[in-house]
Amino acid sequence: MKNFFYKNKIHVTIIVSAFLIAGLIWLSKRPALLLAKTAPPSQQSAKRIDYTQAPDHIGEYACVSGKIDHVYTSEKGTVFLNFCQDYKTCPFGVTIFNKDAHKFPNPQQYEGKTVEITGLIRAYQGRSQIILDNLSQIKILSHEPLPVKREAPPTYRVVEVIDGDTIRVDIAGKIEPVRLIGIDAPEIAHPNHPQNDYFGPEAVQYAKQLLENKLAYLIPDPMQSNRDKYNRLLRYVFLEDGTLVNAKLIADGYAYNYIYEPFQFMKQFDYLEKQAKEKQLGLWSNKKSEN
Repeated sequence: MKNFFYKNKIHVTIIVSAFLIAGLIWLSKRPALLLAKTAPPSQQSAKRIDYTQAPDHIGEYACVSGKIDHVYTSEKGTVFLNFCQDYKTCPFGVTIFNKDAHKFPNPQQYEGKTVEITGLIRAYQGRSQIILDNLSQIKILSHEPLPVKREAPPTYRVVEVIDGDTIRVDIAGKIEPVRLIGIDAPEIAHPNHPQNDYFGPEAVQYAKQLLENKLAYLIPDPMQSNRDKYNRLLRYVFLEDGTLVNAKLIADGYAYNYIYEPFQFMKQFDYLEKQAKEKQLGLWSNKKSEN
């Protein structure tokens, strides 16, 4: 064996050297390969959407366009680019944390401008948002973006109101039970519930006025499952005029904000419940203390 290596040491040296060189070349290219796998899409390849569509794309890398209504800087130096006058009910917002604020020397320049924001869409307190940490993520458009073509969702007829938070809907000829996301209405008497809860009959009557035999849009929530343990569809229910019935039932005092599972509009529904309580509407009226 020694004689073999001695006689062929030149060949062995060449082979070993070749392996070492190949290894060095592979190692030198490895960071670039890893970067190619982990780098986010470029602004050109990112999906382009309107800011009102952002809640439908949480967890995706996208290019979001819209007009900045106002810019707000907190006491801690965090900058918020708000697309709506009331940020609490706005579907999308942009945050620049104070540690990165120095990279954006004049954030007020974006106020009233139509911009494109590129980044990962995240969920925060029931809203979608993009966090900016690089100036290249925001671009002021010299023209309004082309309108995004969006098909209207189908409407379905509400055939029955079971109680204040549950309805039956005709979906392509099949009657499906639907549980309204984010609300908890007082119960009415049924085989498993021997007597009415306080304000239960009033809640179901109000829900009937709003929904029975009406056409409605059924919109899911990305934070919720498609169905609950009773096989009911979990949906936000919108009337054709844009009324979000889930929110209206809380705002008018016929349901509580459902606090046991997270959903997109939990913060907004909590605000509506507090308003109804302050105004002593519906189940918050003085009648409750008399019973």
